[in-house]
Amino acid sequence: MRAPTPRRHVLVVAPQCPDLGLLDGLEEVAGSLRGLLVDQWRGACTGSLGSSLLCGTSVEQAQIEAAVRGAAERAGRAGAVLVLALIGHGITPGRNSTLYLMAGNSRADEIGTAVNVGALLTQVLETPGLPGVFALIDTCHAGGAIPDLARTDGGVRQGAARFSMIMSVGAAQKAYRLAFSRGVVHVLTEGIRGAGEFLRADAVLDAVRDAAPGQDARRVEYDGALVGEQPWLARNASHLVRFGSVLGPVGTEALEQALDPLGCSQLLATPVTGADVLECLRLVLPERSSGSRNELNWCLGVVDGLLDSLRTIDLLTSWPGQRLTSERLRRALWLAAGRTTDGLPDTSGSELMRDAVEYLRLRTPAVDPDFRRTRAAPLADFVAALAVEDQLAEDVAELTAWANAVGVVELGDAFERVRRRSAGMRLRLVVSLHAAVADEWPETLEAWLLDRGEMYTHRVFRCAPDQPGVEERLAGILNWASVRARKLGVRLRRVEIAASAALLLSWRPEETYFGERLGERHDVVLRWSERLGPRSHLWWINDRARQGLAAMNAHGAGGAPVDWLSLRETELVKDLKKRLGRSTYARAVALEHRPQRFEQVMELLLAHTPIVLWPGAEGCVPDKFRDSLDTVWHLLPAEFSKAYRRSWEQGAQDELDGFEYLAQWRTVWHDAEWLDFCDWFEQFTSEGENSA
Repeated sequence: MRAPTPRRHVLVVAPQCPDLGLLDGLEEVAGSLRGLLVDQWRGACTGSLGSSLLCGTSVEQAQIEAAVRGAAERAGRAGAVLVLALIGHGITPGRNSTLYLMAGNSRADEIGTAVNVGALLTQVLETPGLPGVFALIDTCHAGGAIPDLARTDGGVRQGAARFSMIMSVGAAQKAYRLAFSRGVVHVLTEGIRGAGEFLRADAVLDAVRDAAPGQDARRVEYDGALVGEQPWLARNASHLVRFGSVLGPVGTEALEQALDPLGCSQLLATPVTGADVLECLRLVLPERSSGSRNELNWCLGVVDGLLDSLRTIDLLTSWPGQRLTSERLRRALWLAAGRTTDGLPDTSGSELMRDAVEYLRLRTPAVDPDFRRTRAAPLADFVAALAVEDQLAEDVAELTAWANAVGVVELGDAFERVRRRSAGMRLRLVVSLHAAVADEWPETLEAWLLDRGEMYTHRVFRCAPDQPGVEERLAGILNWASVRARKLGVRLRRVEIAASAALLLSWRPEETYFGERLGERHDVVLRWSERLGPRSHLWWINDRARQGLAAMNAHGAGGAPVDWLSLRETELVKDLKKRLGRSTYARAVALEHRPQRFEQVMELLLAHTPIVLWPGAEGCVPDKFRDSLDTVWHLLPAEFSKAYRRSWEQGAQDELDGFEYLAQWRTVWHDAEWLDFCDWFEQFTSEGENSA
């Protein structure tokens, strides 16, 4: 099965140094390597905003150093592996074994004009958020490029990174005619038979040694991260010869299993490139089959399922509603699969679209003897979930054509099921403590009942300025809102509490008790009240939050879009403020520990990032929590409420299939819905002031 493709960035640097003589074919080799690394089916490197190729005599020392640091910073912010190639002239001055890459303005007799490769790589490995680096060095004395791994291990990140590097020759040896880079291009183009789907450093090195004999190529690897995998250079072209098709891992596996009993496995040698190939396969199977009638029918059913999958992908590719994102696809997949996370694909973008459709069509269990109808029913729920979210009617021409082609007879039923589920999220009760003075408890609470994001009713409630007084009034507000919800014929489920940073750290509003906990039957989401009419020096915080949400939405597969902060990174508040101002942490932020100056740190984080997560008490296990986040990220923040409920029912120490780790953590969550409400609130209060 195909593994999810992690986010990957690339930078190829190939300067010509006139002082040492121009290298023949350098520009061509560098361009070929860069082309393979950005190709979707080879290097799969995308996403960096900077140039991915620096080549020629105009590339100077300062430009190279800035480009490498910039590429590392962008990759770190995106949580992307950085693939870095340095090709050109290299020198090791005197008896020094340190490699210096010669730039366009470098001179052999002035070492200060060249790039210290090892030192630069050491800095790269300290980049916050950078999960891994794969470096390819092709110069004379390339072995002198090894970074200071001991320094990395004791650095700011304490070695929490992965590093793979292959080099053309050792530190005391010369490289000739770019043979190493040409060998890498050859290996990436042709692939390595039997090496699996991804080409890692050891396999590439052995293959390049065979492809470019006469040079003593080297390899260095470092693994200091607790999660993830060692970086790979590219996908294996030999592996793709067989599986290079529009089918994903589920479709490929299903077709293999169906063809094998018929004695038709050889038909897989032809890549499935579209519906026409499957149609031909359907026609030839009865003639070529050596299996039983039941085995043949089973195989034909699989082919029908693959055809349905391709037709559904065609619909999604030209979707008549709003733009489809990975998060939208994951939510719809979760609903259509029966609200389970077990075995769901962990890809993103177009791969997720394909994998979700194949999973629903070929893996979900049948519940009726009518194979075709029931097997297509999960696809109907999937399409309906996306359509209802976009307020599309079931008789839209594109949906009707798809349903007829796939044989879905229950599209209307699917729409009705989705609408019933959506009704539970129609209403939102927002209760704000923004009237509080400083970090004290307020004397009034302000409440809004929202219907599909629009204000239905609003009221201000007085309360005693302490926790018991606020919680007593909060119970009364819930009753006030529930009465109005019943008049609408809708159940109120979502309650959003906006408070100061100090109260958010010390108060658990979901545990407010009025005969039962508030969180027993309601999903409680915490918000920062400062975002409602920010003070003048914080006017920018909601725009910054929208930028953070956009960066998170652009996050690919490979885990939740979260930047983790160690205790060391939060100890010096001034340094943290500088890093936040530079957008070092551009996504959600999670704290590994509870800082000493917690309130001050929290106010900084809440101003700069849309989502903050922290341990509810000392002793929580960040690694276990990370695993839970990766699994249920697309279901948050509601899954926190579910985890709290399960911990109340079963006890905090019981095993809850990963939910016990969510239950031990806290979060303040600012999504697009909340930011839209903040924009409305600003207009609402302005209109109130003007009318007064």
